[in-house]
Amino acid sequence: MIDLLRLLISGYRAEIERADDIALQALKTDARSVSEIRQSLSSLVIAESALNKIALCEKFPDHPRQVVVIGPTQVGKSSMVNLLLNRELAQASAVAGFTVHCQGYAIGSAAADSGWSGHYYNDLESRAQPSLDRMILDEYSLTALTDAAESDRFDRTVFWDTPDFDSVDSYGYRVPVLKAIALADLIVFVVSRDKYADKTVWDMLTRLAELRKPMLIVMNKTPVEHRAALSESVRSKFGRLNIENTEGLQPQLHFIDEYQGGPAAAMAAPETEKIRVAIETSLQRSDMALLQSNVNHFMSLHWSDWTASTVNEHRLQMEWKAIVDEIAQVLVQRYRSEYFEGKRHKETFQLALAELLALLEVPGMAEPLSRIRSVVTWPMRKLIEKATDASSDSDLKKDDRTEERRLLEELGEHGLSRLAVRLSEQPLDQQWWAALSNKLESDKSHLLDGYHSGLDNYQVLLQVEIERAAQSLYKSLEQQPTTLNGLRAARVTADAAAVVLAVKSGGLGAADLVIAPAMLSLTSILTEGALGQYMQKVQHDLYVYQEKEVAGIIGRKLRVRLYRLTTESGSMAKVSQSQLIEATDKLGLELPTTATNDPTRIDHAEVSDV
Repeated sequence: MIDLLRLLISGYRAEIERADDIALQALKTDARSVSEIRQSLSSLVIAESALNKIALCEKFPDHPRQVVVIGPTQVGKSSMVNLLLNRELAQASAVAGFTVHCQGYAIGSAAADSGWSGHYYNDLESRAQPSLDRMILDEYSLTALTDAAESDRFDRTVFWDTPDFDSVDSYGYRVPVLKAIALADLIVFVVSRDKYADKTVWDMLTRLAELRKPMLIVMNKTPVEHRAALSESVRSKFGRLNIENTEGLQPQLHFIDEYQGGPAAAMAAPETEKIRVAIETSLQRSDMALLQSNVNHFMSLHWSDWTASTVNEHRLQMEWKAIVDEIAQVLVQRYRSEYFEGKRHKETFQLALAELLALLEVPGMAEPLSRIRSVVTWPMRKLIEKATDASSDSDLKKDDRTEERRLLEELGEHGLSRLAVRLSEQPLDQQWWAALSNKLESDKSHLLDGYHSGLDNYQVLLQVEIERAAQSLYKSLEQQPTTLNGLRAARVTADAAAVVLAVKSGGLGAADLVIAPAMLSLTSILTEGALGQYMQKVQHDLYVYQEKEVAGIIGRKLRVRLYRLTTESGSMAKVSQSQLIEATDKLGLELPTTATNDPTRIDHAEVSDV
């Protein structure tokens, strides 16, 4: 579960960066506001940290109890820590946002750090309090109070002073605060009469109530005459929190006055002692089973909100996958209809027959035949040479591609163009589709390069199949000496020699009409003999091979790579649908499913390249 939460956290952080970037570009967005995303991110960090607290209890069952003092800006959190500890330890200031690190104070030798804090704050660096750098926010301090007596009421306890959670700059150091909240065995929530009604205060109180954290609320700087009304207001507001099963979670409410005698008078005040007693009475070591129950309850309250974007991206991915599958199928069908049903595929078998001609050389006649071919085909080669020179002079390039290669390259271009059109038909005011459209445009040349590379590999392998087909025909001919000798005799003719030279030199395509008579002559001899049926089988095998390989290239080099474009057009679908369903089942919840198959899963057989 914790790994899944971390994936969601990573996705939300990427979503915030993307939302900020889109805002800078003044583009429309269908996403939630950055503020809403940050609220979801905060609750996710709390849940992850709560699971880390359980892991801490398992690994360090005797780690000290944790009292965490939190609150909004300028309510006196650092001063409250000093009052509770009856020592001037935390540096208090009237400047908003003065405290930017979590700073712990361990009471008693047994509370001195023995590895537990580094295990819990594993992504923060521990520093001595005087060495904390205000410019480096991923630090914390843990100070051992060596002057504490073993009989101290808070022996084996750590008190934490924390940064505020509501200032403009608080987002930069909010994660350590949220981690401290989850670490706490007891929360001391400090507010003032000026701040207690702020929305940020009640948002945080709601999260704490949802997590069922034991809590005291201390309203600082509050004269006696205002306390009754404020007390009633706080209790009323807390009672109206829209949280299930909050019975028994109503926190104790305490007040501290503004003492004229300064910190010493406040430390000695009966109100302060009353708070210390309340902490001593309420503070208990957390039970792991209860912690697990509470974090499951917290996750169940937020699960739908956390996963909404992921479920939506899964749905969008499936829509994109369906579009890509549809166009890939169209490309394969067009190849089948235009190349095979259009009889253009015969060029492949003609190339196999040309290879067969080469195998039919009469022993001892290779050199004479070479001279004959050179003489007979000299006019043809001169014409080709002149045509090539003319094309260079006129900006026209000789196209020596096979019919099949030309068609396949056209289909690749057509497929990507058609995808761009389909994307333009989507609601581009939604940033997911807009990002995908931009990604397709920027990656188009790269996609085509990969596709053409696949075609290059295919042509090399196809040549091997052509040679294998010629060898198969030749071996069958060897079983029929009369037909073989007759073909060898025909092979000596100038037309047959021209066929091999023209095809092998690349000067002519296999389907060129100039060499058609020689090919027709050879084909006629073969089909009229006993090899006719076998020739059809060889031709069919080549057809099956080509269709299978071309479909594979379209699948590997276009379809699968187009699927992957969605990993950068969105950021919330790092969690697979199967992971999401499994986690939802564990929480006993229901999750809307977008499809029966996981769109993020790609079969290795589809991805493997030749």
